[in-house]
Amino acid sequence: MSLALPQSVLPHPSTAPALNWGILGPGWIASQFATSLKELTKSKLAAIGSRTLARSEDFARTYGDDGTRAYGSYAQVLEDPAVDVLYIAVPHSGHADLALQAIAAGKHVLVEKPLSLNAQQSAQIVQAAKAAGVFAMEAMWSRLLPIGNVVSQVIASGMLGQVITVQADFGAKFPVDYESRIYDPALGGGALLDVGIYPIAFSAMVSPAKQLLHASGRLAKTGVDASFTAVLANEDGSTATVFSSIETESPQSAWIAGTEGTLELQRPICCGSGLVLRSADGNIVDSREFTETSPAAGLGWEAAHVAQCIADGLAESPVMPLAQSLAIAQTMDEIAARLRA
Repeated sequence: MSLALPQSVLPHPSTAPALNWGILGPGWIASQFATSLKELTKSKLAAIGSRTLARSEDFARTYGDDGTRAYGSYAQVLEDPAVDVLYIAVPHSGHADLALQAIAAGKHVLVEKPLSLNAQQSAQIVQAAKAAGVFAMEAMWSRLLPIGNVVSQVIASGMLGQVITVQADFGAKFPVDYESRIYDPALGGGALLDVGIYPIAFSAMVSPAKQLLHASGRLAKTGVDASFTAVLANEDGSTATVFSSIETESPQSAWIAGTEGTLELQRPICCGSGLVLRSADGNIVDSREFTETSPAAGLGWEAAHVAQCIADGLAESPVMPLAQSLAIAQTMDEIAARLRA
């Protein structure tokens, strides 16, 4: 098999069906989602909900249009009959509760990663969505970009041969503010849930069935994990090593090494700026740069994927299936337990 990077087969987000979106939580990631939704898709921001009406009104003025409704509660968005699907963008600790409320209201849901604080909560979301017959997905946007599509094709093709190991990391130096969300255990703070999920999800995309061999790291004085390294293994002996941190910058890259070649994903791992394909002897045989390197440039691809899935009558994404979200949550639970043992 020749070594060459395939072309992305994803249609542009502007070709996806239009939906009316409601957003719960007018924070930074929600602003990036709304920006990308407006610039890349035909969908509309129909409603924004916050615990404070003034924040919703300001968000609607900045990121919506004349038809965007601003609400001073999340419940009002859930009750809005014009809202087709909800993007849940509140802090991690609120994901499960709002997802379950949205599903009970008959709304499709896109839940910002992580799907919830733990595997038990994630299982409740999955079970509720399946029982209600609504679409539900964890917002792992990196898989839904052109670069993610190319990586998936490389893995599926087998061109790398037998995978021997996967290496992935995401370290970002956050301001040391023990009053902030990232250091607050009650809000799901720490490296694992916030940025560590990216390398773990990348590993799961390559080889979903993983056994945790080792996990160690550092805890901040608030009790959240500040940095960690974990080693996972498959029955065939292949391994994955992941690192994440909120106290230091790391390369934020990933690579997959197989018997016939190696694929390198260049910084940042959450979306990727480029791919490098190497032959078994280490020589570069192909490379490509990608432009969707920020949430504002990329989250519209995620929204378009959700819209197309819903239009096709799907209850979950074939690219980010709920079973894999559950498996990732279980892996993170195991890592968290090891770090605090």
